[in-house]
Amino acid sequence: MATDVMVRPAHEADVDGIQAVAERTWHQTYDDILGPDVVEEVMDEWYPDEAIAEGISHDAQDFVVAVDDDTVVGYAHVGPHPPRRVHLLYRIYVDPDYWNQGIGKALLADIEQALYDRDVGSYEVEVFAANERGVGFYEATGFEQVDESETEFKGVAVTERIYRKRL
Repeated sequence: MATDVMVRPAHEADVDGIQAVAERTWHQTYDDILGPDVVEEVMDEWYPDEAIAEGISHDAQDFVVAVDDDTVVGYAHVGPHPPRRVHLLYRIYVDPDYWNQGIGKALLADIEQALYDRDVGSYEVEVFAANERGVGFYEATGFEQVDESETEFKGVAVTERIYRKRL
């Protein structure tokens, strides 16, 4: 991991930084899979100030950021996923300029510690099969694929995989 990068709990002051990382990583990762218009729709729907602030302050969820000095360069967010009675890694993204530096693994380690502290024995993540970087990351960090289905995401046909990791 880059030596100046630190992982810590997210604060409401991090919202702008989280949104900036989301914008860059979503376009880099999903423009070719979903199209830039769908990515912009997701940004508007999933990343407004209130939605991020709610995730940060939610008692049953854990939200961490990776910061380089005071700049957010990555984030991860996990919590319960009813009705499936499972915890779900809602999001984990690292700014493309910081890829391949171990930051994703550091974020995941903090999330897993938080889950362990909550006495959670396993958790899941959903990922598009076409997201080769994401699939590779999850498989390299101990997740095992437990399901795959064809679905529609905002009007785009995709294959979605579910991975599970035991703690």
